Amino acid sequence: MVVASALGLTGCSSILKAAKAAHNVEKAAHNLTDGSAAISSLTDKIKSADATAYEVTYVTTGSSPATVNYAAEPPNDFAFDDNTTSGKLEVLAGSAGQFECNQSASGATWSCLKAELSGLNTSRLMYAIYSGAYWLDFLKIYSVAAALHGVSISSSTKTVNGFNLQCAVVVSGKKPNQGTSQVCVTSQGILGYVSVSSTGTDFEIKSYSPSPSPSLFQIPKGATVTTIPTSTTS
Repeated sequence: MVVASALGLTGCSSILKAAKAAHNVEKAAHNLTDGSAAISSLTDKIKSADATAYEVTYVTTGSSPATVNYAAEPPNDFAFDDNTTSGKLEVLAGSAGQFECNQSASGATWSCLKAELSGLNTSRLMYAIYSGAYWLDFLKIYSVAAALHGVSISSSTKTVNGFNLQCAVVVSGKKPNQGTSQVCVTSQGILGYVSVSSTGTDFEIKSYSPSPSPSLFQIPKGATVTTIPTSTTS
């Protein structure tokens, strides 16, 4: 009785706050553990894909739907091809160099810029989202930094266009403004489905080949090429 009286309402309030804080920390630690497990289950597959050759076609949603082709021939060759209603874009690297090529309309002459990869910043951002490593970093940030802010990460599976996918599912926010994002990979570790609640744009795998054609890493026939001079410092 003496202890209870001494605590009074203020003491009870402090105990409740401490208990709530402890619960939040425990919940956050649980979310972090689950999230780390979900992410770890994708890591080996993504790393394996980064070391192998492949070609994949994606279809996107949103206000400007597109068909995107992405091909890789480790360690140095890659090709990114984006076809939209406004034209075509190709970013590629191979034995001949590194290029950004554009075609404004069907049948028009291709125009290519040859430069160091560091000079293709805009396009790099575009094709980076089709890299499994990019989304791995995205999920790690959520898992570690957002564990105390109502974010949970779990594992799931789904099938898209005949591909069986393993997914990490991120749920953030509170109802009715709760958002769900998903990052899924195929058994080969290739991105199979990505949906980010804040962007309203998803993309999903349409086709896959472990043997990309060598022509994918070459500039389009008949393209005009402009070489960007390498900057120097005296």
